[in-house]
Amino acid sequence: MPDVSADVPDETTRVAIITLAKRIADQDGAPPLSDDALTHLSSPDVQHAVVQEAGQLVGYGQRRDGSAEIAAEPDAAGVVVDAISKPGLLAWAHGRRSRLTPVLSERGFTPIRELYQLRRSLDDLPADAPLPEGVTVRSFEPGRDEQAWLEVNAEAFAAHAEQGHRTLAELQALMTEPWFAPWDFLLADRNGELLGFHWTKVHSADLGEVYVLGISPKAQGLGLGNALLVRGLRHLAERGCTEVLLYVDGDNTGARRLYERAGFHEHDLDVQWRLPDA
Repeated sequence: MPDVSADVPDETTRVAIITLAKRIADQDGAPPLSDDALTHLSSPDVQHAVVQEAGQLVGYGQRRDGSAEIAAEPDAAGVVVDAISKPGLLAWAHGRRSRLTPVLSERGFTPIRELYQLRRSLDDLPADAPLPEGVTVRSFEPGRDEQAWLEVNAEAFAAHAEQGHRTLAELQALMTEPWFAPWDFLLADRNGELLGFHWTKVHSADLGEVYVLGISPKAQGLGLGNALLVRGLRHLAERGCTEVLLYVDGDNTGARRLYERAGFHEHDLDVQWRLPDA
């Protein structure tokens, strides 16, 4: 019988979780755990479910703010889901081939949100769009820009359940990740006021990501979103990436139009499922 623990994973267990997640990504075509989940592996402020069998890690689940992410071998997926389930729980199935989709459906979860992964080649990029008058683009400076970014991010994503509620601790945790580089984090400001940002991410030698693109409500309608998008894509191409991905909500029609005009096409789909209230 599997052994289920709610203890905060120790270092050995965290390494095993990351290894399991990488193996699942190779098998299913999409990472089962987001960057946010990975940064909370050692956090006492989230609920953990560590499942082991014969001394080997076979599954891990994390519940935070009513939402869960799960990495598990096929035979252990149901055990992990059951260990962290509660009425109203939200759970992600990452990718169309996610092994969690049938497990969640069998347990009465229903799909409520679609998050599309779009991709495009970094060949034949459009010319840089002009920046609004007085706006300059520079790299993020740790120790200087955190608070301004948090404020603009909250304004830009006020209706977004996850991105709009970033905390300083979460930002600092992301900044300690091996992939973080300040020069990949582009900020647009005017007279010292932050108006927008394009946080890019390099996944590998070939693949980059539009990690977060946000524009202050004060700068809406100025064309800054497209200008920052293209500059970020060019930055990733200069870093050696040949392809770029991004994630966008299915109901965010404005953002989807922006990305489709920039040459992005649908590549994969993440689905968030909800367990009905008792």
